[in-house]
Amino acid sequence: MKLKVSIFVAVMALALSGCTTPQPQPTPSVTTSAPIPSSSTTPTPTATATVTPTVTVAPTATATPTPTATATVTPTATVTPTATVTPTATVTPTPTATATPTPTATATVTPTPTPTATSGTLSNLARIPWDGGPGYWTKFPGAARLNNPNLFPVSVFFGKPEHAARLKDLGVNVYQEAEHDGSTMTSITDTGMLVIAGQEWTRSEVGANDGVVAWATFDECDMGLGCSGSNTQENLQQMTNLVEKIRAYGDGRPINANYSKGILGTWWASGTMDDFLAAVDFASVDNYAYTSPPVGDAFRASPAWPEGANPAVSAAYGWQVDRMRSFQATPGEKPNWLFVESARPYLGESNARTITPEQMEGAMWSGIIHEARGISIFQHNNDPAYGNYSLVDIPDDRRAKIKAALAGIQALAPVLNTQSYEWNAGAAGTDTMLKAKDGSAYLFAGIGLNGAPGSKTLTLPAGITGNQVEVVGEGRTIQVTEGKFTDSFANEYTHHIYKITI
Repeated sequence: MKLKVSIFVAVMALALSGCTTPQPQPTPSVTTSAPIPSSSTTPTPTATATVTPTVTVAPTATATPTPTATATVTPTATVTPTATVTPTATVTPTPTATATPTPTATATVTPTPTPTATSGTLSNLARIPWDGGPGYWTKFPGAARLNNPNLFPVSVFFGKPEHAARLKDLGVNVYQEAEHDGSTMTSITDTGMLVIAGQEWTRSEVGANDGVVAWATFDECDMGLGCSGSNTQENLQQMTNLVEKIRAYGDGRPINANYSKGILGTWWASGTMDDFLAAVDFASVDNYAYTSPPVGDAFRASPAWPEGANPAVSAAYGWQVDRMRSFQATPGEKPNWLFVESARPYLGESNARTITPEQMEGAMWSGIIHEARGISIFQHNNDPAYGNYSLVDIPDDRRAKIKAALAGIQALAPVLNTQSYEWNAGAAGTDTMLKAKDGSAYLFAGIGLNGAPGSKTLTLPAGITGNQVEVVGEGRTIQVTEGKFTDSFANEYTHHIYKITI
């Protein structure tokens, strides 16, 4: 995703001399019927940004089916009142001819309890493993301000300190690393922005600033691009060494790393991706499927990629979060964030594309629906229509669309920061997520891989009693009939959020 400033001059010299691609590591023998994409080197950004190239290798693609969760409903027990009867008295004869009359038996009846109206419940549904909940973040006192139920992390990668106020107004709340341009750390944190400090910043510059909530390590070390080993084991060793060094600070801040193509299960980080994820406390991933055709080729080469699926869709971003979780010893044990590009991220290939605000919004929501705990934005850009900082140097109409998308995410932070339920809404070709907050259920839905736009009928769990859903942020409602409702998804990036009384 980025090249460190320290190697900027060397890379430019190679580019001018006609060298275009760094020598890849030896590729294991693999037979594939898919075309092998050309490796591409990403042009180096200016000294104010750090960008790493994307390298692509394509072995055989194999589809991995996704299991379907099944909800279990427990029937309601009915209480039947029991009558208690007093036994009959025994008659004792007397010496006279007159018998003592037998008393009448009287039955004692327990009153029937008055029925109590009950609300619906989701308690019978299983829960999705919850990475990044309050129980996780409390282990890191230095991340106290990140552990906020009303904040959903939206970060900018390698932003300029002087842009802090403008980025905050846009809806960004975290710097995932920051340019080390002579500005003070407080020039960022005094605006209310949080920072994941990169290795360019010294411990004395960071100090006890509670706005610095984590430390960053290498970028894309799984590809050998942020670290300098000659093979994946050496890269992993460099990562673990750096983590041990930061742990020794003893400041209670968690440690972050950003990864890339190691999640594909192909040549990159072969046999070590689980160790890379285990080395840090939370991680992010960047693969720009909308804008880089070579990234699409790399996805098709992954044995986990669904056969025939188009990589240049929003659902490809949620798939990356699934891949991150698949490499964890216990899926969901640590939080994962997802990178989404905001323009054309320093791509050198002639057929590179620029993401639209609508695609950007769809990609972010796809990641969230697949349990991403934060969104990271890569803003550095080489589309001449926009500036280098494509969250800042952009036309007002584009900025307004991005701002609205981020506001929609942040408005739902208290819901997003709860544990999800296992539930398959049953609409073919859709991805869904079910959460609950303050007596309402929230069903998040978008188009899945190999899914198609159109009309979709979604099914609610039996525990929900509401008879209409509110389509959040769209000013409309839909009637629920026999636990189901139907809505339209116009484009592959379309997503809806439904709120209904439990």
